[in-house]
Amino acid sequence: MDSNARAYIPLDEDSPKDLFKKATDFYNIIQEKLKDKGNEGTAIISDTLTRHLGTVIFGSNYIERAGLNLEETIKICEIIFRGEFTPASHIIRSRREVVQHALALNFLINEMVVKDKPLSEDLILRTHRILTEYIDTAGGIPWMEYSGRYRNVHVHAGNTNFVAPNYVPAKMRELVADFERDVHKIESTRVLDPFTLAAKYCNDFVMIHPFADGNGRMCRLIMNAILLKYAGIVVCLGEHDESRRQYIDIQKRAGERMEGSGELAALILKKSIARYRTIKQKISGKKRG
Repeated sequence: MDSNARAYIPLDEDSPKDLFKKATDFYNIIQEKLKDKGNEGTAIISDTLTRHLGTVIFGSNYIERAGLNLEETIKICEIIFRGEFTPASHIIRSRREVVQHALALNFLINEMVVKDKPLSEDLILRTHRILTEYIDTAGGIPWMEYSGRYRNVHVHAGNTNFVAPNYVPAKMRELVADFERDVHKIESTRVLDPFTLAAKYCNDFVMIHPFADGNGRMCRLIMNAILLKYAGIVVCLGEHDESRRQYIDIQKRAGERMEGSGELAALILKKSIARYRTIKQKISGKKRG
């Protein structure tokens, strides 16, 4: 991994360059320990990731004031990520918001990370379809009318006006093409900063706001699929009130001031270090800090 320090807007006095080095050191230590642990290490990573994915779903839902509490969310997610979920058509909304969110993340990870497929419009539309299936919008739009479809209405949040509906398809084609170019550049130069990459496409997606609902959750699904593919971790945003406010404020500034994804990249970097630290402790046989 190689840092693009200029792409970060620091959240505090910590140097992005120093933080990136710390993240890289953790990553390299974990890779070495996994070689020594063999199958035991793989099992530890799998169990730890399953729990982390549950917290990701909880935090992303909490940002939207959706879903269930942390304990219930993790229980449902563990069943889904272990392939033990039995679909049911009649589920209360709060539980449905967890189930569909987890199914969407599981699908996206399987396509992008396990099968190594590129991020595409079709993949985004299919993921959104899973995310929002059976869930009508708060404004009363039936799920069948917006799920997995680009919006045909104008939307805004606060002082941020998003892309006009007639430009959404072109902007989404542009986003996917940009991502493909960035991946080709990474593969040809062997230079990778997964944290700025994840932040960039999380931010770019939400600035387009291609759907009538579910855009925030979708941008964070894309963010974590990129992180898992290129950094081996996922990060939870919005898991409590302070974290939720911090994330919302960062996204608000990015939209209103057109500051890009620098602050979000810094936040992802700091949270990634915490994730790496937890994984290192797990592999070393220490209690989670």
